[in-house]
Amino acid sequence: MEELVRFVVNYEVGIYIVLGIVLSINIKRLIEGWVALQKSTFGLEKEIAQKKIRNSLTFIFLIGLLGVSNFIVVSVASIRYPGLSRLATPTINMEQTATSFLGTEGGMEETPEGLEQTQTAIALTGCIPGQLEWIQPKASDEVSGTVELKGTVNLPNLGFFKYEYRFKGDEIWTPISAGNRPVIEDTFGTSWNTEQLIPGDYFLRLVVSDNANNLIKPCEIQVEVIP
Repeated sequence: MEELVRFVVNYEVGIYIVLGIVLSINIKRLIEGWVALQKSTFGLEKEIAQKKIRNSLTFIFLIGLLGVSNFIVVSVASIRYPGLSRLATPTINMEQTATSFLGTEGGMEETPEGLEQTQTAIALTGCIPGQLEWIQPKASDEVSGTVELKGTVNLPNLGFFKYEYRFKGDEIWTPISAGNRPVIEDTFGTSWNTEQLIPGDYFLRLVVSDNANNLIKPCEIQVEVIP
């Protein structure tokens, strides 16, 4: 269902354009049918013109219904899945991101060697110390039962973030919860229940976008769920 909603949101403008073209064609046919009906003399001519009018009206009604449905789906999606329209195709310039978050705004001073190690860690995990990171659990931790999730999401112009998990080897991410307020070394507000999960390696990630819906590289760690 989410994939269908994502498709509708991502191609909203294109859908409206196609519906508009089809609507224009049928309005033209409706006018032609009406003109033909006014000029018709014989019964067969009137019947053909009336059929053309009925068909055009039916298509116009269906197009209007599709347009309204598309609008409702997009409106509901913006509430149900905040930031969905941008999450489908994440892109980021790591050099710009590292410079932005580790430069003047972060106020961090590092040696060239330390900076290189930090940038390497960001490139591999997407986690930015002090701005986008997991506090609990940490990478490689063993977890079980109900896990309290803590971390930091404190990026400039924060718009939306969500946190989710997936089993190692599986491509499907399962959402846990979401938020739109900064969190600094604190709980995200929702725990992760692992009691029903198959023991093994799992990935946790934080997906963040700014208030212009620009997606930041997700912060991702791997943990092990034990019985």
